[in-house]
Amino acid sequence: MITNILTNYRVLVMNEDGFEISYPTAELVLLSNKSEYKMDSKMNPKWHDEKEEREIKPPSHLAADEAWEVDLHLHELIDSYQQKSDHEKLMFQVKYFKKCMDAAIAHRIKKVIFIHGVGKGTLKQEILHALKDYERVRNYDAPFKRYGYGALAVEIL
Repeated sequence: MITNILTNYRVLVMNEDGFEISYPTAELVLLSNKSEYKMDSKMNPKWHDEKEEREIKPPSHLAADEAWEVDLHLHELIDSYQQKSDHEKLMFQVKYFKKCMDAAIAHRIKKVIFIHGVGKGTLKQEILHALKDYERVRNYDAPFKRYGYGALAVEIL
């Protein structure tokens, strides 16, 4: 089920397990029976925050060789998250990551540093999995001296 249109070339698709995955529009398959198309109330987000609704734009002051730093810590992204389940928090962070990736591609940003933190490594693994949906990207651990173990560098080729 398509839950959101990200760009002309990518959409968010909710799979059978309730996970949203960024997907290229060129690989979508239409249902043959149009009576099966419907809007589902489950598509509405379980939480709402003004920060989530804002369009994401990379800083305009970046030099051509400078990386865009995106902090994925929840306290940086949303005001009220304490009442949410771990799954909801993770899905929010992954959705924000995907929006930032799409914004970086749209604005021709060549390098993004995603600060995911150390923790159990779940967010980093989700990011690595989500990056498989993007063509012409390369990722590696961000410089240890500056970010420790808690950041991933993504180059858009």
